[in-house]
Order: sequence, then C-alpha cells, then structure tokens
Amino acid sequence: MPTCLSTDQKVDKRRRGELGVEMRPLVGGFVAGCGVWIAALAGCSAAPGGARPDGASEPAALPSAPLATEPAPFAPQPDLSEGLVNTSADLGALLEHGALAGACAASRAAPDDRRLLLLCGKSMFFYEGFGTIGIPEALVDAIPAHFEDQVGPSFSAYGLIPDPTSSQGRALGFAPGAPLEGVPTLALTCAACHLGVLPDGRYAVGAPNHDYRYGDHMLSILLAPAAASPTFDPADHHPDAIRAVQGILDALEGDLWLQVQLGIDLLPLLGILNATAPMSIETEGHYAHWLSGTMDFLIAPLPVDDGVHTVSKTSALWGFPTADEQGASGMPHAMLAWTGSGHSLDDFLAGFVTIGGGDPAWQDPAALAPLREYLLSLTPPAPPAGDPAAIARGEAVFSEAGCLDCHAGPRGGGDRVNTFDEIGTDDALARWGDPALSGVLCCGMDDGVTAPTHGVKSPRLVGLWAMGRFLHNGSVRTLDELLCLAPRSENPVDAFGSQGHGFGCALSEGERRDLVAFLNAH
Repeated sequence: MPTCLSTDQKVDKRRRGELGVEMRPLVGGFVAGCGVWIAALAGCSAAPGGARPDGASEPAALPSAPLATEPAPFAPQPDLSEGLVNTSADLGALLEHGALAGACAASRAAPDDRRLLLLCGKSMFFYEGFGTIGIPEALVDAIPAHFEDQVGPSFSAYGLIPDPTSSQGRALGFAPGAPLEGVPTLALTCAACHLGVLPDGRYAVGAPNHDYRYGDHMLSILLAPAAASPTFDPADHHPDAIRAVQGILDALEGDLWLQVQLGIDLLPLLGILNATAPMSIETEGHYAHWLSGTMDFLIAPLPVDDGVHTVSKTSALWGFPTADEQGASGMPHAMLAWTGSGHSLDDFLAGFVTIGGGDPAWQDPAALAPLREYLLSLTPPAPPAGDPAAIARGEAVFSEAGCLDCHAGPRGGGDRVNTFDEIGTDDALARWGDPALSGVLCCGMDDGVTAPTHGVKSPRLVGLWAMGRFLHNGSVRTLDELLCLAPRSENPVDAFGSQGHGFGCALSEGERRDLVAFLNAH
C-alpha cells in the first residue's frame, strides 16, 4: 500500500532518488495511476504523529505531477447537458418550465433526439417511482396538513424541498408508487436525496441533500398515526425516537379535535396500519440516530433488510467516470456506491430498484437509459472564486504530499477498494449486505455478478465546496475537520465514529489551509 508522506519528506526523497516509480497510463498528459485507499476526501500525508493508522511500511510512490497545471483528475469535463438547467436559484427553471411533463413520450417518438432523451431522464429523476411500494398517499398528505408547525410545509423542516408544481403541496422527491392492497402510495424518487441547496442558495440537481433528515421524516410518518390512538404508550418506543417526534406528540396531547381529524384522514388506512408490523425498539433508535444526509439502505421496514446496522452518507451524482476514463486510470469498473461494488451505472440504478422492491422491468438497462444518460451529463456546479495564490499552493501540496497516490482517478477518485484497516475509519460498513462476511450478498440481492467488497472506495473530489458531510458515514462536517484544522465531532452512536483518515493532519497549518482552498476549487 502507498503511504502518504509530508511535503518535506516527498521532496527530500525525490532529490535523493529514493522514490520508486510505477508508470500508469497518461490521462490529459499527466500520470493518473496508483489510486488506493481513503474512505473520505482530502489529500494525503502522514497520519497524526507521523504514523500510518495500520502501521504499514512505506512503499514506492509516484513522481509528482507538473504543478503549472492542475493534475489530470481535475481535467475539465465536456458539457453534455444539451442546454438543460441543472443549477439555478429558480426552481421553475430547474424543472425546465414544465417541459418535463410528457418528455419520455416525446423521446420515444424521436429516439435520435438527445435533448429529449435527457429531458426524459430528468423527468425520471424527479418523478419516477420505478414501481416501488411507497407510503400511503393519505398518510404523506395528512402529516404536514395537521402538523405544519412541527414538520414544515411539504416536510421542509426535515430538509425536503417543496415542489412548486404540486397541487397537493407535496415535496420534490415524491412520485406515485405501486399500490399497497389497493391503496395509492407515494414513493421516494432520486430528487429526495440528490437535489440539494448550495451554500449560495441555488438548487443543484445531483447535489447530495445533506439537510435531509430521512430518519426523523420516516419516524414522523410511522409514529404520528400510532400516537393518535388512545392506547399509545411512549414507553413502548425508543426514547430517542420519541424525542424526534416530540413536537407532534405535544400537539396531539389534549387536542381531541386534532386526534379526531387525523383519525378521519387515516380511516381508509386502518386495515393496512393494523396489519403493519411495528418497528422494533432497536430499529426506531437507529432511525432516530441517523445524521441528516445519512441512512442505512438495508433496514426494516424497507423491502431488503440485511440485519446489520450500517450507515452511508448521500453522495453527489455528478462526475461519474466514463468507460474510457475507467480503462485509462486502471479502474476495474465504475466502482459506484461507497463500497465500490457497483460495476456500472446500469447496475447501480438496477440495484436501487431491487433494494426498493421495485418493478423488475425497471432493471432493464434500456428502460433506465434516459436516467443513465441524464446522470452522466451532470457536472458539479462551478465553485465560488477563491484565492488564486492559495489554490496554486494547494495544488502543489496535493501533488507533492502524496494525494495522487490515492486520488489520481477521474475527478480525484481512486482505482481500487480500500480496507478499513488501511484508513482507520468506522468499519461497520464492511458488513453491508453481507453481515457474515461470507463473500456473497444476502437477502435475495445476489445476482451472480456483484459481490460485497467489505471495504470502502476513495470518493471523487469535485463539488466538495457544496457539501456538508465527509467520510463515508457523514460523521465529519467540514474539510477543516477532516484535515485537523478544527476538532472533529464525536458521536458515540454505533456506525457513526469519526475516527481515522488522519492523512494530511501532519502537514503544516498553512499547507492544510491551502489544500482546502485547492479542494474547494473544483
């Protein structure tokens, strides 16, 4: 494994000719090889105190890239958007002023029109439920109608963004799902988690919604109906789950008329609600403990439950590596998802249909082609202007301090899956989809192709300026925290440890600040 050296160590060793050289293909005129570990972001250096977290010995490293130009990982991407608006302060413009309605039918009628194909894909991003069984419509609409002070209009208090085109006052990220015992449902779409608000107030498609408190949102929907029952007892539930919905409970307590109104709205769902198995107290606690922008994708009451609590932060959906880039950088495949197990965007999207219990017809790559092409067209929004001198110095640190050893792939990603021992971060994710570490995906997910990796990939390093969570579990809030310029948050909750990834912390304070400026410039 490559070890990350301080700037002085790198330069000194190169001067003495002690660094070995491993040549890889050239991308954009620069060496683009040797991507390895790191679960989260930032550049590499020695771990705090000069030691690797795993105590590994120091191997050969790449020569530094030329400093006059940015390293190859950050070469500009071509504009494939066909003029679609993917970043704007105007939600109407972002929704293409109504052009998404009927876009897929228009695309089928004109299959050679790439712009219509992307419009169809964008429509799917916002408004396609893929045949998954969602939450009963009546329940989704009743909670904000009766508890707007607690959950906000359209659940906006939980980080969802109201849909300006919805006559029902729903949020973006809801679409018709498959019926549940004849009852209409609303499924979550890509937009719930991957439409974010940038620090400057603009909306961006593909930006991770790190404000979305998915766990609290689900608890409000699951516990509010129960709380309206005269037999409801808070002692039967996890205390942190009760705290998460305390505002709703306070509103219901002593307000008989509100209880009656809610009961009337939910009367058509009585059979479904009575037949639904309640969450275990432990599972309620997990939902209550998830940080905004994070969740466990395989947990009850979702259709697939692997029986182990793992947490992933929502990732950005821009800058996916193309097939040519994967080959040039030595990647085995696209390495999608935090575990790096997704071989291609088609596999990745089909996996979400499986996890969500969707219609198998949506697993066909042809059916997902418009969404795939739309996602491949997304690029990170341009960052705000930074200090050019600091960015240039940070570029030198990125090249000389060993960051290219780990982040030389497309958009700064790596070319292999890292073990948790290599980076020292919270290792609960190692058991994702394979709690027994058997090497085979559990719970009906084994397709004979995708295998659990028990590791974590090095993520892409573009659009970091717009993100509010770092490390695979979102336990670190800023690049300053990641590079030891500010104390890291401590979270004792299972799967949310903020330890590990000390790479970069042994650089001088000035070098680390310049590195932050460089990383925020893409």
